[in-house]
Amino acid sequence: MSTDRDVERIVRSWMDEGVTQLSDRVLDLVLDQIPATPQRRAAWPARRFPLVNNNMVRFGVAAAAVVLAVIVGIGFLAGDGKRGGPPEPTPSSSAESSPSASAAPEALPFDGTSLIAGTYFLSDFPVGISFEVPVVAAPAEWRACSENVVEQGLCYWPTAADSAGQLQFVIVTNVAADPCGPNVTLLDPPVGPSVDDLVTAISNLKGFNITAPVDISMDGFSGKRFTLIGPTDPLCDGFGAWSTELRTTGMGQSEINVIRIVDVNGVRVMIAIANDPASAEAAAFAQVVASVHLAP
Repeated sequence: MSTDRDVERIVRSWMDEGVTQLSDRVLDLVLDQIPATPQRRAAWPARRFPLVNNNMVRFGVAAAAVVLAVIVGIGFLAGDGKRGGPPEPTPSSSAESSPSASAAPEALPFDGTSLIAGTYFLSDFPVGISFEVPVVAAPAEWRACSENVVEQGLCYWPTAADSAGQLQFVIVTNVAADPCGPNVTLLDPPVGPSVDDLVTAISNLKGFNITAPVDISMDGFSGKRFTLIGPTDPLCDGFGAWSTELRTTGMGQSEINVIRIVDVNGVRVMIAIANDPASAEAAAFAQVVASVHLAP
C-alpha cells in the first residue's frame, strides 16, 4: 500500500471542520500507521472483483483513514486527558470530607431519665466536666441520677428493676466525725482544702475499710485513687461518710466505692463509683471515667 498525500489533505480538512479537533500529534500517528502496514500475500486464492476507477479507490482510502483517525484519536485523547476527550471527573467534595461529627454535647439532666449514648457535660458544676456515655446492650441502660449541682452523675440499670451502680462527681467539703452514730456529725474543724487532706479524713472513717491510695493523673490533673468499703458491723446504723455544702451522704453496709480525688486548679473534685469492680458492668463505668475531660 502506498501513501497518498490526498489522504492527509482530506483528513486534515475533515478535522478542521469538525467541532472536536484532533491534535497534530494524533493525526501524524494515524497517517504514519497507514503506510507502515505491510502487504502480505494471501494464503488462499484471491477473489476477483470488478474493476473500479482510481477516484473511487482514493475516496475509499480517505474514508478509511478518517474512520481510523476518529477511533484512534478519541481513544488516545480520552486516555491522556487532552482537549477533545471526555472531561476528567472532579472529586466530590463529600468524598474527601471527614465523617460527620457526632451530636453536640448535652447537659446531663437531673430528672432520672434514660440516657442515650453520647457526650454529656455537667451544668452549673464548679469545674467544667464532660464525658462519654457508651452504648450498652438492652435491656440495660444508663439513667441520670444527680442529686444537686454539686452531686451529679449517672446510674447503670441492667434491668428496669434496680440500679447496679452509680458514678458521681462530687464537691466534698467535710467528712463525718462518727459514721456509725445515730446522728451524723462532721469534723470540727472541717477537712482542709487539699487532696491529701480529704484522703486522710476518709481513711480515718470508723468502721470503713480502705485500700492504700495511689497517685493518678486525670486529663493532666494529679490526684489519688483508692477503694473504700462500707462498714460490715450490723450495729453500725449511721453510715454517714462525707458532706457537700448542701447535704451529708454515706455508703451502705459493705458497699464498695472506687474513689478518685483530683485537684483541678485548686478545686477538689471527687469521682466515686459505687459498684463492685469485679462486676460485669465495671467495664462500662471504666469507659466513662477514661473519657472524662476536666477544664478549670
